[in-house]
Amino acid sequence: MDDPRSIPWRKNVERQDISPRDSPALWRLVKAKLKGLRTWFLRMMWYPDARTGKGFHVGRGVYIEAGFVAGDYVYIGPYSVLSPQVHIGHYSSLSAYVAIVGRDHHCEEPGIPIVFSGRPPSCVTRIGADVLVGHGAILIRGVTIGNGAIVGAGAVVTTDVPPYAIVGGVPARVLRYRFDERQQAIHEAMLAEPTKQGAYPGPPR
Repeated sequence: MDDPRSIPWRKNVERQDISPRDSPALWRLVKAKLKGLRTWFLRMMWYPDARTGKGFHVGRGVYIEAGFVAGDYVYIGPYSVLSPQVHIGHYSSLSAYVAIVGRDHHCEEPGIPIVFSGRPPSCVTRIGADVLVGHGAILIRGVTIGNGAIVGAGAVVTTDVPPYAIVGGVPARVLRYRFDERQQAIHEAMLAEPTKQGAYPGPPR
């Protein structure tokens, strides 16, 4: 049997000549594991009441309130602010600085300052499956974003968004639809299947 000390790769490792960066595939695996560990730690320490599926990712500086529910492979970008009772379907992504806010003060009573007017009952904000919400978009609490919809960067969504609509502007309006009816049916069938395993893309180049 060979002496382990005579194996070339062992000598290289002992001299620290090999690192995960020498193998792109290994480095991607290491980064994915570290990212998953970080997400798990953040969820357990800062969002213990959150209910999340597999492959959940949360960026730095994210603020999540009570009642958060996310399906599989949901991505929450850095510095996003999510009000109570946000429910997100599988494969959906919120870019950086997305805010789900508003409808959290009574303001219809004359003679009472808003600061003393109390809070209305909490409402659920529903974001469907395979939804993309662009950088800096604002969603008013209680809206529903249909499956497959795309919300443009900087949009302010004040009303429900139909499935597969692409919306933008202030206030947001429908610009066009992502798929025609036949394509929507194909995509809906995929969304109804057990979730697929995949990987988030790297940063834009």
